[in-house]
Amino acid sequence: MIPGMDTKTFAAPLLQAYREHRAVTVAADAGPASREQAYATQRAIWQTLVGRARPTAWKVGAPTREAEPTAAPIFPQRLAASGATLPAASFLGLGIEAEIAVRFGHDLPPRATRYTRDEILDAIASVHVAIELIDTRLAAPKVAGPLWSLADNLVNGGLIVGDAIPHWRELDFAALTVRVSANGGLRAETQGRPPLDDLFFCLPWWIEHVGGAQAGDIVATGAWNGMHPVGLPVTVRVDFVGVGSAEARIG
Repeated sequence: MIPGMDTKTFAAPLLQAYREHRAVTVAADAGPASREQAYATQRAIWQTLVGRARPTAWKVGAPTREAEPTAAPIFPQRLAASGATLPAASFLGLGIEAEIAVRFGHDLPPRATRYTRDEILDAIASVHVAIELIDTRLAAPKVAGPLWSLADNLVNGGLIVGDAIPHWRELDFAALTVRVSANGGLRAETQGRPPLDDLFFCLPWWIEHVGGAQAGDIVATGAWNGMHPVGLPVTVRVDFVGVGSAEARIG
């Protein structure tokens, strides 16, 4: 990080990308120097584009069980139910991921000890098929590095929340077939592969990170079979075969 730079400085090019609908080029050494600074940049962008309202939708994930997870809020204007149409002009590019999102039914207030798995599952009201829309404000995210991507809301472009999955507590998620389609063409089909072999794995960390879960919070829990770039305009669809689907039009 260049001396003298602060959170507002890091947020400025990303906000410029939102305003001008143009990806920005940033240098890896001219950005956040820590996760704390990247999260502070997320918050600064949120306050500029949304205000001081608490986020109610999030994405969370980790590359391995040993790595510390990362999270980012999802803008309310980019959160939609299955069947929605979102304007292509809101996106600089688009990738799609098959995900499962959880919706909390009651609060889990912040506390000194992490919530147990059973406590978290008992607080979840429903589990949904979801599509994460991937879109970055960075012209070269791999060159910019992971802290810039974290500051850029983990390159989130939106979340489509689809069918509630029945009997999710008794479901063998590893046995599910997952399909990703764009404009009717199959892009991926895999069996199993829940994120980290347990789609609830990151939730205890996430609750601690955001200062407690609240009823109505929605959390996307990670990609099942990778990210799939698509052109615009496009109709995208994800099927968890036998349990539900989600679909949206970007155009």
